[in-house]
Amino acid sequence: MVAFLLVGLLAYGAEPCAEIKLIAHRGGVMDEQHAENTLASLQETIQRGYWMVEVDVRRSKDGELVVQHDKGFQRLYGVKQDVADLAWDEIRQLRSRIVGQPPCTFGEFAACCRGKTRLMVDTQETGSQGGFFERIEQVLRENELLSSAFFIGAREQKAYFKGKARVAVDRDGLKRAVAAGEAVSSLYFLFEHGNVLDEPTVEYARSLNVPVVASVNTQHYIIRRGDSKPETDIPKLRKWGVTYFQIDSVFGKFLDQS
Repeated sequence: MVAFLLVGLLAYGAEPCAEIKLIAHRGGVMDEQHAENTLASLQETIQRGYWMVEVDVRRSKDGELVVQHDKGFQRLYGVKQDVADLAWDEIRQLRSRIVGQPPCTFGEFAACCRGKTRLMVDTQETGSQGGFFERIEQVLRENELLSSAFFIGAREQKAYFKGKARVAVDRDGLKRAVAAGEAVSSLYFLFEHGNVLDEPTVEYARSLNVPVVASVNTQHYIIRRGDSKPETDIPKLRKWGVTYFQIDSVFGKFLDQS
């Protein structure tokens, strides 16, 4: 795995400009021993030296910040209920289909990241009822993770955190921000699927000193785009100068060949 080879180069605080910066998708390493968005997955990711971890955050019935991608618990935990329908005391009793690992709170997840790796925060929650975004901000500040964080997901979340940390934008959004005279190099990162990005878009963002993050995840390849596949897309993106990859750990082997 490429991540093992990058330990030290990608350690917290080390940012050599030409080095690959891996962002672990779905809360870390996902395999037969590590369920997504669990502390076990995160700890393995930190051990492998990933530069950043993407984490999914949802709100429980009693307002706890829960690390969970799906709206419901069926796929990962085998429970036909939604996050919003259960209190944290009920959620904490669940065990994943993979190795029986428990869910965790965003506070627990962030505390494990402090001083070790950065966070890319994703949520599909809309609105800020109950101080949802404020609580995410508080957790990040408490763990000294806010200024280095990246934000993707819901439009409301990106609007809330804009100016406090970098937020995701696609190529059209970047062009609008430039036309509006915004300080794009400090506010944004370009975030697009690796099988959609093209060389002119990468060059445009880099000319503005805007980081380019290519997302290379399993679901992007469920529907084929021509001859696009991760083993050819990753070397192509590297050739264009892309160094940030939000990636499923299974695809790390293709970075060895790029």
